[in-house]
Formats: sequence, structure tokens, C-alpha cells
Amino acid sequence: MMRADLLAAAAALLGAGAWAQAPDPGTPAVLAAIHAQLGQDGFGPNAQYAIAFSDLNDDHHPEAVVHLAGPNFCGSGGCTTFVLTETEAGWLPLGRITVSRLPIYRLPVHHGGWFDLGVYVSGGGARPGVRALRYEGTKYRSNPSKGEVVWRLPSEATLLMPATSEFIPIGQ
Repeated sequence: MMRADLLAAAAALLGAGAWAQAPDPGTPAVLAAIHAQLGQDGFGPNAQYAIAFSDLNDDHHPEAVVHLAGPNFCGSGGCTTFVLTETEAGWLPLGRITVSRLPIYRLPVHHGGWFDLGVYVSGGGARPGVRALRYEGTKYRSNPSKGEVVWRLPSEATLLMPATSEFIPIGQ
């Protein structure tokens, strides 16, 4: 899909209120890329998102971390988080992370040239706490509850999404 088509699709997805609140001009294209990953069902009813941009691979270009909430994305273990990077072809997924909760951190440790993410997990049988989510060659691991426990956050950790992040409704 061409970039203009992605932007048009994003504009159609976002309600006027969400568009006005978009924290970054790249948000519509990021949401369009996620919508393309979700397929025919798309975001579904009552979907909301929180978004953060951070350079996760030291290339001086920010990646997008999008935490989705709503009936299609949340269960007893948490919700779904997408990580995407921008290329000339548009925003490409680096991970679809299940059972994640806020807060989410960028940890100071690298694997495969990408910073680890610290993702809070609880519920669904997981022991509550922050887990390290590694980049594994082409993407981030999908299940943070299987990651290494982060007993104490390093002082160099960067908070990407606080537990109190604002969620913005995705238009129907």
C-alpha cells in the first residue's frame, strides 16, 4: 500500500477528536500500519491507543510503541502493544507484544542493536513486575511474561509510557 493510501486510511480511522489530540504527526501513519497488520477485522469497537516515540536502535530516528486497549486487545493478562520502525516503505512492525501492561520502559541494554523494553506484566497467572523484552534478530519477543525479571530498574531506563498514559479513542 502506498504511503498516501496509508495516511488516507488512518484519517478515516481516526475520529476528529483523536486526530486533534494526536501527539505526533506520524501517529496516523503508525495507526494505518497497525490496521494493515490486523487485517479485515481492524481495530474493532471501543479500541483506544496510547503512543510513544523513542529511538530504540540509536539511528537517531524514533520508533513507535503503541499500546492498544479494548475488547479485541485485552484479556486477563493484559493488552497488546505494537513496536514499529519507519522505513522508506512506511512503518514496519518490529513486534506484536501480548499480555502487556503499562508502564513500558526503554532499558539501557541492547540485543541485536536494539534496546530492550521493560514491560509490566500481571494477571493471567504471571508474577507481577517488569520483564525485559529482547529484540531477537527481526522482532521483539511476543510474550513479556517469559522475559527476564527486572528486579530494579536501572537509573538509565527511560519511561516511554507511564501507567497513567492518556488513551485516545480510535474512530470507527
